[in-house]
Amino acid sequence: MHMQNSELKIHKNELISHLDIVSMEGRYYMARFELDGQAYVLTGADDKPMMFTGACSVRDHFKDYTVGRIEVIPPTGTDEMIGMPDSADETMRVPL
Repeated sequence: MHMQNSELKIHKNELISHLDIVSMEGRYYMARFELDGQAYVLTGADDKPMMFTGACSVRDHFKDYTVGRIEVIPPTGTDEMIGMPDSADETMRVPL
């Protein structure tokens, strides 16, 4: 599911249990978060995912919210680069 940034502001006093900062291609990052047990991707008014130019920019965007855990999910193209198929192994997560 997705949630527009303007709608997220309505939930300012609620706990965001988990914020994933997902590294996308290039130098862009996307925010994925869990609110009331539901997972969302943060979108703009155009319903497209909001892209940030750094992991710290995402963290700063959420500075006025109560967030339980913040993790960065880095790109995982190394298996593809060495010819191995995508695996269902757990995604690498780096606490921020």
